[in-house]
Amino acid sequence: MFFNSTNFKTLEAGVKVSAMQQQAHLQNLSNIETPGYKSKSVSFSAVLEDVEGASQRASSIHAELVSDDNTSILPNGNNVDLEKESLALYKTYVQQSMLMDKITGQFENFSYVLNSNMK
Repeated sequence: MFFNSTNFKTLEAGVKVSAMQQQAHLQNLSNIETPGYKSKSVSFSAVLEDVEGASQRASSIHAELVSDDNTSILPNGNNVDLEKESLALYKTYVQQSMLMDKITGQFENFSYVLNSNMK
């Protein structure tokens, strides 16, 4: 039913990727003074997989943590940019909040339908 729907699976994957992004930004911020530390980011791609024929498709998101080894903005070899990381952390927080609101809205819709049928 709802937990197996493409919509829910996509929202769930989005929340997981947002959490991974938040962890990467927090790790970068916590290592801002570490000599030689290279910033990390989450790289992901959305892939459509055939489920039950051409008309039914499910989205899956594959994410991985990657390191930016090609840049260095500080003399000690560290490449963490405080402003960039802080802004990116806030952006992922807003995205995750929006996704959670969408999931909550779906549950509220189901609750309304279930409660309406019981009267």
